[in-house]
Amino acid sequence: MDLAKILQNTGLAEKEAKIYLALLELHESLPSSIARRARVKRPTTYVILEQLQRRGLVSYIKKGKLLYFQALDPHAFLEDQNNKYRALERALPELISLHAKLSATPQMSIFEGEEGLIKIMEDTLTAKTELLCWADVSLAVNSLRNYYPTYIAKKVKRKIWLRGVFCYDPMAVRFKKRGKEELREIYLIPKEKFPFKNEINIYDDKIAIISHEDQIGVIIQNQNIADTQRSIFELGFEYAKILEEKFHPGLSTS
Repeated sequence: MDLAKILQNTGLAEKEAKIYLALLELHESLPSSIARRARVKRPTTYVILEQLQRRGLVSYIKKGKLLYFQALDPHAFLEDQNNKYRALERALPELISLHAKLSATPQMSIFEGEEGLIKIMEDTLTAKTELLCWADVSLAVNSLRNYYPTYIAKKVKRKIWLRGVFCYDPMAVRFKKRGKEELREIYLIPKEKFPFKNEINIYDDKIAIISHEDQIGVIIQNQNIADTQRSIFELGFEYAKILEEKFHPGLSTS
């Protein structure tokens, strides 16, 4: 049985474990002898003996001018571990409370430049829920022209469904016509009446907002904020169906 490894797994450093085991074998000894037995340098041995003494695992007696060290009963080591767990147990409610506060606090990450925008889009590909998207697709594609075909291919491969409200233009019409093969359901609204300067994606507990013209974006992570944005999207999505039929009749069946 590798006792040194066991002691390390329960909290002792490698050299602490060696010195503690050497003390158990020597019963009572001078630091120089302990250092030789543990194969640890003498100055380091002095430091570690002090550390183990503070933890209640080692004691010493003075004989003349010399200090002789001895390991306390191994039960003392077990008690040391139990004290740590008891302290953690007492602190657990407060730790859980702190974690709950952190979970409720919106987490925000800001990204800049083309590389930053690609990182945002890549994050949307981690979605376990469907993607809900508001966008001027021409702005988005022109901003990330070299990346967008890769993005669509990854989205399809990962079987991520997208529902969207897009500004009407020829590119948006092409996106709508490829909806079935590229896993999306979108409705098109008049760009002049509802110009979208930003792209917004809602997924999981996140909202990703991108200003393609400014080459800047942000991901906000908070469940309540994401859920509220979903509700707003659903309202807009239903209204977009009506607008598309009003301004572009027959587009849905073309």
